[in-house]
Amino acid sequence: MYILMISRGIPSDKDPQWGCFEQDQAEALAALGHKVVVASVDGRLRFYYRKIGITTVKKNGVIYYNSFIAPVANIGLSSHSLSRRVREWQLERIYKMVEKTYGKPDVVYGQYFFISYTAIRLCQKHNLPLVTIEHAGRFREEKVDRRSLKYSRELYKYTAANIAVSHSLANALKKLFGIDCYVIHNVYSKEFQYFPQEKKHSETVRFVSTGSLVPIKCHNLLIEAFAKFGQSKDNWELNIIGDGVCRKSLQQQIEQSGLTEHIHLVGRMPKSKIVNILNASDVYVLSSRIETFSVASIEALACGLPVIATRCGGPEEFMNENNGLLVPVNDADALAKGIGYMYEHYRDYDRQAIADDCKARFSSEVIAGQLTEIFEEVTARKIRKDQE
Repeated sequence: MYILMISRGIPSDKDPQWGCFEQDQAEALAALGHKVVVASVDGRLRFYYRKIGITTVKKNGVIYYNSFIAPVANIGLSSHSLSRRVREWQLERIYKMVEKTYGKPDVVYGQYFFISYTAIRLCQKHNLPLVTIEHAGRFREEKVDRRSLKYSRELYKYTAANIAVSHSLANALKKLFGIDCYVIHNVYSKEFQYFPQEKKHSETVRFVSTGSLVPIKCHNLLIEAFAKFGQSKDNWELNIIGDGVCRKSLQQQIEQSGLTEHIHLVGRMPKSKIVNILNASDVYVLSSRIETFSVASIEALACGLPVIATRCGGPEEFMNENNGLLVPVNDADALAKGIGYMYEHYRDYDRQAIADDCKARFSSEVIAGQLTEIFEEVTARKIRKDQE
C-alpha cells in the first residue's frame, strides 16, 4: 500500500520532538512493507536557518518532503484563512512533486486535526481518502478553544476514518463532534529496549521523568512530591529530561527546596542518551495533569522500568499492578506516597516481564498492523464507491 502521511515536520537535532510521533509511525509502516511518503509544511517562527523551498530526505525506508517559505503562523495572527491558503498552496506543490515521482497514493494519513485540516482540499481535488489520527490533549480540557472546534468540525465532514490514540480521547471527540473513532495507541521507537544491568543494593535509587517543561506536565508538582518524600530519605536522585518555558521556575523551586543534590534538570537529549538513562534508572515518574496517551511512559516500560503515573487519561489504558501504580492528578501527597512505595519496592517488579509486555502491546509491528487494517478497509470502501 502507498501511504501519503501529512505531518508536522521532521525531527532534527534542534527540534527532536517536532514530528517524532509521525516519524516513528512512518518507519513502522515502511518496515511492514508499505511505501510511505511524508509531507510537511513548516510555518513556525523559529530563529535559526532553514532552507527556503522544498527539501527532500530519505531515511529508514521513508521519503520526507518539507516546505518552508515563511513563518505563516504569524500570518494566522491576522488572518487564519490566509494562513490556511498559504499552507494549502505549499502542500499542493509538494503533492505534485510526490505524484510525479511516486504516483498517486492509496490513502492520505493526517496527523493532528490542524495538520489534517489543510489536506481537505488536496484530497477533494485528487479524489483521495483522508484518514486522521488525533493526539491533541486540548480536546480533553474543560473548555476547548473556538478555533480548534471550528477546524475540527469542518475536518470531520470529509474524513473516511478517524483514529484516536486513547479511549479517553475517543470519548472526548465523540462528545464534542459526534464522531466514532478507532483507538490505536502510539508506537514507541525500536531504540527503546531493556538492557539488564547489575546493581548493588546499597546504590542510589534512581528516578527519572521525561517530557517538555511546560505547565500541563506538572513538574512543579513532581518536585513538590519529591520534597515531601525526601524529608526522610537521602539515598535517591531524580533526573528530569526535557526543556521548555518552565525550566527557570523549576530550577528555582529545586533550589528553594534544598534538593539541588538530588534533582537534576538535564535538558533535552537524543533518543540514544534517553535510552541509556532509562536503562540505568529504577523508576519512571509521570506527573501530568492531562495526557492523551503518554508515549514517554511506554518508552520507560519498553526499557523495563516500573512506572508511577497520574490518572491523567492515557496511562489508565496500559498501567496495571505488574508494571507500576497510578495516583490521582494534582495530588502531591499521593504522588509522594507512591514515590515512597517505589523506593522500597522497585526491586519487586520484573523488568524483563515489563519490557516484554510493552513490546507485545505497543511495538512498531503491532501498531503498524492495526493501522494497515484501517487503511485497507478505507481503500476497499473507496474502490467500491468509485465503481458504483
